[in-house]
Amino acid sequence: MNIFKKFFNAVNNSPFSYVAKKDKRQVITLIVIIFAALFLTKVSQKVAAENAPEIPESELSGFNQRLKDLDVIYREKLQADTLNRLEQYIVSRYDSLKLFKFNPNTVSKEDLARLGFTDKQISNLLNYRHNGGVFKTAEDFRKLYGLRTMQFNFLKDYLYFQDTVQPEKETVTIEKMSEKYFDFDPNFITREDMYKMGFSTKQIEAFMQLRDEKGKKFYVKKDFSTVFFIDNQKYKELEKYIEIDLEKLFNGKKLFDLNLASEDELVEAGFSHGEAAEVIKFREKVGFFYAPWQLSDCIKYDRANLLKNNVYTCQSVELKTIDLNTIAENDLKNHPYFTNFQVEKILEYRNSGKVFKHIADLQTLNAFSEKDLKKLKHYLTF
Repeated sequence: MNIFKKFFNAVNNSPFSYVAKKDKRQVITLIVIIFAALFLTKVSQKVAAENAPEIPESELSGFNQRLKDLDVIYREKLQADTLNRLEQYIVSRYDSLKLFKFNPNTVSKEDLARLGFTDKQISNLLNYRHNGGVFKTAEDFRKLYGLRTMQFNFLKDYLYFQDTVQPEKETVTIEKMSEKYFDFDPNFITREDMYKMGFSTKQIEAFMQLRDEKGKKFYVKKDFSTVFFIDNQKYKELEKYIEIDLEKLFNGKKLFDLNLASEDELVEAGFSHGEAAEVIKFREKVGFFYAPWQLSDCIKYDRANLLKNNVYTCQSVELKTIDLNTIAENDLKNHPYFTNFQVEKILEYRNSGKVFKHIADLQTLNAFSEKDLKKLKHYLTF
């Protein structure tokens, strides 16, 4: 009570005393109500706390754990939303870029910018190379700090590593002897013979690594033109000297070109007539084989695994490619590597006014696996 008396005396001695009695009464009443509400709230909280049932420690612990789980789910969802927005940004950015083949061990700073790399990513790559780092495979490149997975998916088909050693120009003449060509088989040519023919030391070592370590084989003359330092002019000069000895290459075993063999030749290679017919039918639909393991896509797996050792595919064969933006619906459905669901998704994409610019666009359709894209990349053109 003394508190209220002091409060009212203070009010009467303040400028508030000049307010009309009616207004003064209303203000004081409001203040009393506020104090009463605060008091009652405090009392009710104390009573509720005293009468509240005691929660077992196990239940309380479980409740706290659930709160933590919900917090983790929320953070993961927030992170996923952020990644989705980032991936959408990457997709939109690469829609406007014209990509090209590049070697991460030699590509310039300017070309990296043209390929969509940020300044930070360019700095990371150049620092890695400066410190002696070398990219040997696509997986090595994928580990580049700051490179996003979606960005890697756009760029991976444009990577190459064979020509880490650049073709010699003016300095080559120092290492060369006089150019004198003679008959040779690229599957068996020695370092000494390559040197006699005018190839540089660096080119020779790169070639030997390609052939002897990576297992590149040459089945026809034109396969030699796929070597990175053999341009069109050089190949024309060498073509008449190239002699491929398949019998020696296959240790006396007779093998057949999977893309050129007739039904009778396939039967000679061990296929049944029915299997040979299926292989030729598939070959015509798909647009030629790029590797013998594709046999499992047209005949039984166990038979394909056995018979693939009796055939080969030339690396220089020209596969029949298709343009996803113009190919007819029926042609898509008849292609062995497209399902009806995938065709439907492609048509929806085209009908929405979008244009396929690279194979990574197929990933946005949620209809193609990594295995599907690995096959299709050989048959698509953009």
